[in-house]
Amino acid sequence: MTELERLHHYDAVNACETLDELANVIGSIADEDGKIQGNTRKFDARIMAHNVKSPLLINNMNLLTRSYGIRQQAIYILYYENKIKL
Repeated sequence: MTELERLHHYDAVNACETLDELANVIGSIADEDGKIQGNTRKFDARIMAHNVKSPLLINNMNLLTRSYGIRQQAIYILYYENKIKL
């Protein structure tokens, strides 16, 4: 993956304002196997896109990878939707 592609992925995640948008972006940035590389393992993008809209996410942010700022963007969206308090 080129640096330009990585930056495009970060920008796409950062532009998300809703969990639905984030789920769509997660699906669009997956590799050809439908995975997104985390620090220690690959995450299934389809499952992660489902989890981002799940009520379980609030109690288990580890369902999302930190790659490309995905977990941080989910926290940001949930915070501004008043679903979590920091």
